[in-house]
Amino acid sequence: MPRSRSPLCSAALALVAAPLVMTLAACSGSDSGTPGDSTEKAAVGTGRTVQTAFGEVKIDGTPKKVVTLNDASLDTALSLGITPVGTSAARGAEGAPAYLGERAEGIPLVATVREPNTEAILKAEPDIILTGADLEKSQYETLSAIAPTIVPAAGDWRSGLDTYGEALGKADELDKKIDALLDRARKAGDGAEGTGVVMRWMPGGPIVMNAANMPTAMLREAGLAPMPIAEDLGAQPHSDPLSLENLTKADADHVFIATLNAEGDKALEAARSEKAFTRMNAVRAGQDHGVDGQVWSSSNGPNAMEQVITDIEKALTK
Repeated sequence: MPRSRSPLCSAALALVAAPLVMTLAACSGSDSGTPGDSTEKAAVGTGRTVQTAFGEVKIDGTPKKVVTLNDASLDTALSLGITPVGTSAARGAEGAPAYLGERAEGIPLVATVREPNTEAILKAEPDIILTGADLEKSQYETLSAIAPTIVPAAGDWRSGLDTYGEALGKADELDKKIDALLDRARKAGDGAEGTGVVMRWMPGGPIVMNAANMPTAMLREAGLAPMPIAEDLGAQPHSDPLSLENLTKADADHVFIATLNAEGDKALEAARSEKAFTRMNAVRAGQDHGVDGQVWSSSNGPNAMEQVITDIEKALTK
């Protein structure tokens, strides 16, 4: 069982605005993988060890007070019936991802995309903190002194979700949800063939999203093969901006156009104003589709998967 904080130590934590790792670790009375006690802390259960980007993290029981510091962890927690006690703002937004709607309303913001608010996270008294794979080591050391902090190791679109499910003690439930969505994605194409590409329309030129991202993985399940430019990006999340003359590199049978917000139709309208875009095979065939960029280029998790698959069903059954 984790050791409780002394009254003096708890007071120190509440007063520190920019706590140092050594101070937090001393006050928690434990190593970086064990939080202090709280009347609402994790329910007692079978202990488990989760493999993360920064090594093994031990978790005892089912976390009750969860902080999520990226879209995918928030999406995953909500899909499993867990309302976090704190979360981060979405990229390009002032609050949680809009696609999550009422499910995310009212969750306190304890971080921006770039930086956690340590004081706000301390106030939330989490049992566990879930972050993105790009969390810096210095930030990890600070957060892990507050509560067990889960930073997924680099991997494909599903590996991070599996890490969150294991950390939350709901791996089996998450597996069932994802497997059901994958089955739906396979049926979405209804025998579709050809290629598909996800592009984000930017002021400096369109960019192609990595084929390893969840939306392109769903297109693959539906029967659309990714374009080489999307498959050859390695660890890059997207390509460099393409000149309009180089759009042929992304000339797939189906093109999904997004902006970094929900206004996919506006992105499609802007793209169609470019002559080079209108010469693409997909455009001439009427197979260009406007989609929510927040979901299609920045998010992951069962809720995002469901929206992507719904969009694919609409696109491929026209």
